[in-house]
Amino acid sequence: MRKQAIGWILKGAAMGAADAVPGVSGGTIALITGIYERFIAALAGIRPALLPLVIQGKWKKLWLEVDGNFLLCLGIGILFSLITVLNLLHVLLAVAAPVVWSFFMGVILLSLVHLVREHQWGTKDLLLFASGLAMSVMLVFMTAIDAGSSPLVLFLGGALAISAMLLPGISGSFILLLLGIYPQVVEAVHEKDLMVILWVGLGCVAGILSFSKFLQWLMSRWHDSVLSFMLGVIAGALIKVWPWQGGGSWYGPLSYEVQTGEAAWLLISVLVFLSGCLLTHFLYKRSGV
Repeated sequence: MRKQAIGWILKGAAMGAADAVPGVSGGTIALITGIYERFIAALAGIRPALLPLVIQGKWKKLWLEVDGNFLLCLGIGILFSLITVLNLLHVLLAVAAPVVWSFFMGVILLSLVHLVREHQWGTKDLLLFASGLAMSVMLVFMTAIDAGSSPLVLFLGGALAISAMLLPGISGSFILLLLGIYPQVVEAVHEKDLMVILWVGLGCVAGILSFSKFLQWLMSRWHDSVLSFMLGVIAGALIKVWPWQGGGSWYGPLSYEVQTGEAAWLLISVLVFLSGCLLTHFLYKRSGV
């Protein structure tokens, strides 16, 4: 049980690290580590019908109903990693952004290769893949809007972001970026601004309780079709994690240095990319996917 719990915490930590980066999805990590469907089912299991168990004090039965051990371990890993990585990214993305993006490029690319290889493909699946790809590319090229930073905007941003985080390939942080509140949320975590964290957190809770049930319903009825669409979304998200980008443009390593005046970190980026690939391959071998 201890070994299993440690495994869940580590997978949660990987999900949290991914969710902290715009363009990378914790849902992708859940999918490649073999816990995605259990994760969605556990979240969807938190429902009003369990309220009598709370009133009656039947805590053990309640804990089993919501897959408590699994969610607790995963939650510990996600929360610890999310806070840690957000603080780390505050520095890394400013100093060596290509290195950060290279790692996630390696993780996502090899994940996609494994998932595509395992999936059964038909004409309908290819069309759904293309639809997911088109939607993902459209999201990547959307321009960020200035939605303000009122409590309502922060609440809605949290709800939309957490809903996106549950989907492989769609980044919750990227949704915050599109709404124009990602820098504020990162700064709030860095500066421990509890009011901003509270409103975003409440939105996240609302999003989890509502969207997870809808997603479980979709997966239970059209599992292969939903997965085909999600794989397309993941493929499109690769554009967002291209290492040498800046100011809404994408470059090669050499032109990146000329256009941005920043170091390309080419050798280190390649090594980190390969490390991301190896880590993903290791996770697949361990999960038996």
